[in-house]
Amino acid sequence: MNAITGEEMRACEESLFAQGVTAEELMEQAGRGIAQAVRKFFPQPGILRLYLGKGHNAGDALCAARHLKARGWRVELRCCYEEIEWATLTRKQARLLEQQLQVEALDAGEHVLLIDGLLGIGSCGALREPIAEAVREICRLRAERGYRVVAMDLPTGLDADDGTATEAVVADYTFTIGVLKRGLLAASAVNLVGRVELITLEGLSTEHLGKGFQGIVPRTFGASLPLRAHDFHKGDAGRVAVIAGSLGMEGAAIMAAAGALRGGAGLVTLWVRGNCAASVKSRVMPEVMVRIYEDFSEIDVTKVDAIVLGPGLGKCSAEDFVAWSEWLGAANCPAVIDADGLNAISEHQGHHVLQARHVITPHPGEFARLAPHSSPRGREEGCRHFAEHSPAVILLKGARTLVTQRGEDLYANLTGHAGMASAGMGDVLAGVIGGLLAQGLTPLQAACCGAWSCGRAAESAMLHQRRSQESLVATDLLQELGAAFEEWRASSF
Repeated sequence: MNAITGEEMRACEESLFAQGVTAEELMEQAGRGIAQAVRKFFPQPGILRLYLGKGHNAGDALCAARHLKARGWRVELRCCYEEIEWATLTRKQARLLEQQLQVEALDAGEHVLLIDGLLGIGSCGALREPIAEAVREICRLRAERGYRVVAMDLPTGLDADDGTATEAVVADYTFTIGVLKRGLLAASAVNLVGRVELITLEGLSTEHLGKGFQGIVPRTFGASLPLRAHDFHKGDAGRVAVIAGSLGMEGAAIMAAAGALRGGAGLVTLWVRGNCAASVKSRVMPEVMVRIYEDFSEIDVTKVDAIVLGPGLGKCSAEDFVAWSEWLGAANCPAVIDADGLNAISEHQGHHVLQARHVITPHPGEFARLAPHSSPRGREEGCRHFAEHSPAVILLKGARTLVTQRGEDLYANLTGHAGMASAGMGDVLAGVIGGLLAQGLTPLQAACCGAWSCGRAAESAMLHQRRSQESLVATDLLQELGAAFEEWRASSF
């Protein structure tokens, strides 16, 4: 999904109006979509506190509140202006909501969701009163009481084009209307924007706009995960070789192999050194085949459909690097290179081994070592610069994971949360991407789908396994990947 500027978004709306779509119809679409998104992330009703300006951003929030009220949510209004100052459609939405409102005693245990409906993309410049005070109140309640905050379209105070702000709402979720705004994807905005969810509008086309920077949404990639034929067999699902783990880091190998299986691979072979084989065999999923090697030249990848190399592999000598780089280069299949595989490339100046069929998955520290001329440019420009000088797909991990390849747009992942900041997440991700590669996804598709699905699985674990940001661990994702893939498939059309 292309990310566009605020001005381009306004032009898109004008195009819809020219087709006969009314502003009221768009507001109803937006309100319904916002209500659905609230229920997606907050399935149990609670207290909905709306902070309202006077424009259509407030109208969207009021419309959403009407739908949520019908689902059991209690609604409170915090209005910055007298109703006479509101836009006509916003006043109408307030009247419709008032028909449902009634005074109720609040239960102390109910969770409170703060809705930022103060300003939309039409605002610019420093915040003025009374909006500024409302923004400060939202931020104070979030910090002091732990209330979650949802921003309508974009957090009040954030620049829609470049993601900068002097004073702004700190949102946990931003439900953006119609199309992604470029500022929401900027690295500078991630702590103000939080999780971005796109609320689609019927008939809105942006394919001719915003080229170069996209958010990862399933329908961008079409039928990348098609339904399997009834006579599908494990060979059709692909064979993955995972070369990972070392003494003391067996868990990385185990999680990578599990990720490949849960990612859809039909057969997974895990290659480990002899000194950690017993530990791995006793803990790995029984569906994984374990092979032992003492020298990298012993590893056979001639009959596999994808390779996962590097998680927990440990330090590689120059001889080790030469050995595995030779069979990696000769293998006529895609590969994921992660963690210590990347560290070996950095240490031994082995960038020449990277091919267009490879996906590399560095975290910022590994990226700094791997690409010292690219990483100082910042996340977005650093990825683009690296892609200009290397044929591989790069997936740069972070709160807003980025994916690109030479000649392709830059993609920003929208799923996930801070609970993923724990050991092993990258190992599972590498395995999942390997499983997707084995099924025939292109390296760019596999990287984008893998990042989105692992992030979505982490979100689902919070809801269905009652995990918190503190308690979530990487293996929790494995149980939720199935639902994430089904959502990806269902949303691809």
